[in-house]
Amino acid sequence: TACTETSKSDRQLLVKSKLQSVHAYTAKIKGFFAEADTDGSGTLSWEEFQEHLRNPDVMAYFHSLDLDVSNAHRLFRLLDINENDEVGLDEFLDGCTRLKGEAKSID
Repeated sequence: TACTETSKSDRQLLVKSKLQSVHAYTAKIKGFFAEADTDGSGTLSWEEFQEHLRNPDVMAYFHSLDLDVSNAHRLFRLLDINENDEVGLDEFLDGCTRLKGEAKSID
C-alpha cells in the first residue's frame, strides 16, 4: 500500500541520515587524532593529548562533538582501554563514540 511505501521510504531516509551523521562524526574524530599525533606514531600519548587540548579552538571543537574534556586526564584514561599510556586510533574512535552515546543517554 501507499502508506507502507511511505513508511519504508521514511525509514530509509532516517537510516541514511543517521549513517551520514556517524560518518561525519568519525571523520572529525580522525582529524582531531591526526592533528594531536604530533610525532606521527599512530598513537596519542598523554602529553600529546594534553598539549592539543590546551588550544581553546580544540576545546571548543571537543565540546561540539558532545565530549566533556574538563577532566582531560580522566578522559584519556577512559580512552586508554588497554592501559598502555597510549591511545590508538581505534581506541580513540570507539571511546569517543561510546562516551558521546553515554552523554546523550544521560541527557
